Amino acid sequence: MAVLKVLEYGDPVLRKEAEKVHKVSAKIQKLISDMFDTMYDQQGVGLAAPQVGVLKRLFVLDCTTPEQNLPQMVMINPAIVKKSGAIRSKEGCLSFPGVWTEVKRYENIVVRYMDQKGKRQELAVDGGGLLSRAIQHELDHLNGVLFVDHALDETEANEQLGEHNLPPIDPTRIVEEPDLDHVLMGN
Repeated sequence: MAVLKVLEYGDPVLRKEAEKVHKVSAKIQKLISDMFDTMYDQQGVGLAAPQVGVLKRLFVLDCTTPEQNLPQMVMINPAIVKKSGAIRSKEGCLSFPGVWTEVKRYENIVVRYMDQKGKRQELAVDGGGLLSRAIQHELDHLNGVLFVDHALDETEANEQLGEHNLPPIDPTRIVEEPDLDHVLMGN
């Protein structure tokens, strides 16, 4: 197995949309294995293929916490088919070393995907916990969207980015989320 290079914010690959995986081949299986090795080496909870320079629609997760023991997960060609509620949470990203900023996410999601064996799955995740947030974060990577595009405070996020010698947020990339804003602002 191998530890792959994680692309840093500013690399244009991170802004590209990933292609659908048509077959869970031996090459895809090796990529998944290498992605787990890389994620653990970097002490992350999730890693999307574009972050290692591979524009394929897949990501790996391990959202085990001291409070909740969860299995490793592989999501291939994932799609959120239902979402509701809203939460604020601090997020970081392996492509943004040292940067943490508050973002908005859906509290409850239902995601459909293919697992590592090519079997179709559906998973409902409620309560806005780490797993729900990680799925949304990693799925964004597959669409060229980054967590800073969901920042609640652009000024604070840009300060964090500047402190780590990373480019500022691209204001044209900010994700408009009126349904989340409505819930979070209590309107």
